Amino acid sequence: MERKLDIKGLFQSEEELRRMIAGRKICYDSEPYYAPDGKGGLVQIGFRLTLYGTLPEGADDVTPDSEEYRDVERDMRNFAEALSAACDPLHMCGAITADPATLSYSHDRKMRPDVTVHIPVYDKEHFGHPVDEKIRSTLQGASELLESLGVRKTRWQD
Repeated sequence: MERKLDIKGLFQSEEELRRMIAGRKICYDSEPYYAPDGKGGLVQIGFRLTLYGTLPEGADDVTPDSEEYRDVERDMRNFAEALSAACDPLHMCGAITADPATLSYSHDRKMRPDVTVHIPVYDKEHFGHPVDEKIRSTLQGASELLESLGVRKTRWQD
């Protein structure tokens, strides 16, 4: 089954979405998501899918109070919302969290300033159970959908 983003109310067209992805040079990555196991340890219950979008070329001295920052954050949140809705809603948790009022920098992305949005991927109905095939499949489907839209894994490659 091919997944497709429902961008209604978020972006005017798929063309606008693709322009935003290219303009923001959106990248993604994922990492394990852990919860306490009740025995003093941790158990992997899912993944954290992270989206990175950068500021426009030439935007210098940008702060979280600036219009440029707010525009990128809005685009990233809208994109994350559409992605969460397109994938299994029981596993792509709607609790989308941005790193508020911060820009992140990574050697993976050549120290560009990034606005970061995280999407937890775990079973909302049965919170705390170890990662299973359904959770892995949800992450895989989200990754495939991202890449089909031109989002790059780890870093943007010009």
